[in-house]
Amino acid sequence: MKNKVLICRFRRPKWLRATTGARPVKQSTKLSTVFNAAFRPSNRCTGLLLAACLAAGPGLAETAPAADPAGVPAAADLLRAAQAGDAWAQLNVGSGFDHGMGGFPLDPVRAVAWYRHAAEAGLAEAQFNLAHCLVSGNGATRNDAEALGWMLKAAGQGLPSAQFLAGVMLAEGIGTSADHAQAMVWLERAAANGNLDAGLLLERMRAKQAADPAAD
Repeated sequence: MKNKVLICRFRRPKWLRATTGARPVKQSTKLSTVFNAAFRPSNRCTGLLLAACLAAGPGLAETAPAADPAGVPAAADLLRAAQAGDAWAQLNVGSGFDHGMGGFPLDPVRAVAWYRHAAEAGLAEAQFNLAHCLVSGNGATRNDAEALGWMLKAAGQGLPSAQFLAGVMLAEGIGTSADHAQAMVWLERAAANGNLDAGLLLERMRAKQAADPAAD
């Protein structure tokens, strides 16, 4: 089944209004603009099933080639493949429930369940989406520590968006104590892999360090 093309919608946060100070924030609802912008629902990866629906939408970035709508598997076919253990189908089914598109009803809880199946199978995009849902409380009880663990797994597989958000979480102290040194490691990797937002955040953090070396 040709269901391995992904589109990841990732809109750039408004960094000029962001703050990135060392603030341990565990399970807090008072997060910085950086964090809130980065964890919008529209930033989760969507599978091939939704490519035809989203290809014409505004604000797409990090975009894979759009799928031929004629080649998009039917929802029932994807569900059968997901139930049979196909991790990419599980990601696609999760995306369908997450967005309420592609023949699936909007159901965040079922989306998280399918993301978890694919994440446990080792799929980086699913690990990213699961972390995204856990830290934003979408379809699951918010769990920052578990979210950070999944985000780091996806980042470790080289997913630039996960590397960026792992850096954001470590800089903000989300799911752990703030660790700017480790945050910058992940942000540098994300920037090296082409994530422009990581480069912008690195510039801000370095400027802050230069202005106040004792802050860290």
